[in-house]
Amino acid sequence: MILSGLVLAYPYKETLPLVSTVGIENLVPFGRLFRRLHYLTGLLTLVFLLYHAFEAWRAQSYERRSWLRWLGLGLTLPWMFLLAFTGYIARGDQTGLFAGYIAETLSLHVPFLGPYVNAFFFLVREEGVHRAYWFHLYGSGLMLLTVGLWHFRLRRTPLNHLLYWGTFSLALVPFLPLGLHGPGNYLLVKGPWFFVGIQEALRYLPPTWAGVIFPLLGPALYIGIKASSGRTVFKVAFLLWLGTYGGLTIVGLAR
Repeated sequence: MILSGLVLAYPYKETLPLVSTVGIENLVPFGRLFRRLHYLTGLLTLVFLLYHAFEAWRAQSYERRSWLRWLGLGLTLPWMFLLAFTGYIARGDQTGLFAGYIAETLSLHVPFLGPYVNAFFFLVREEGVHRAYWFHLYGSGLMLLTVGLWHFRLRRTPLNHLLYWGTFSLALVPFLPLGLHGPGNYLLVKGPWFFVGIQEALRYLPPTWAGVIFPLLGPALYIGIKASSGRTVFKVAFLLWLGTYGGLTIVGLAR
């Protein structure tokens, strides 16, 4: 993911995001390949992180880990989702910008800190994809230098596993539908799959609840499982949240 991102970062210009993305697809040698490889490896990283969080819960590692390490795992989840989402915005097409507008509006509903959150991650209406792109770039590097190096120290992946996943990723690349949407009138715009649950929740709840409290509740409940008192309550609440978010996502994708 990092290597393909570095290859794409060289010809990409955040001042002309859509033009850059189209140029990468059609003019840069192997640009189409690297863009799809970047998407796929990012998706696999996100899926494997979710699986790692599930395994840590199933193995009850919260009983062995310190609060700091468990908190780090819990915070890595929303951080990775933000990296994936800002990458979706950075492509600069119509759906990416619409997703950025929605996220910018929701960030302004964060109590007390809304303008600062928006200024740090988005500010899409004023500056386009600039801040989302730089967070995507530097945030990925920060995750590599912290979480990545920590896990490299704990466990080294065998070379045959790396070759297997590399071959698997390359084999799937030709089948990835990474279309771009130019300016136009769209009756329904869907963000990335992990954002659809929030979009669907916005149909039933006010923005502060649907776009701020509801999505942050999941990681907060997951982190709260570490607490010895009330652990069962946190587990049941997290499962209810997970089922609700999954259901909203399925309904949203089916529209």
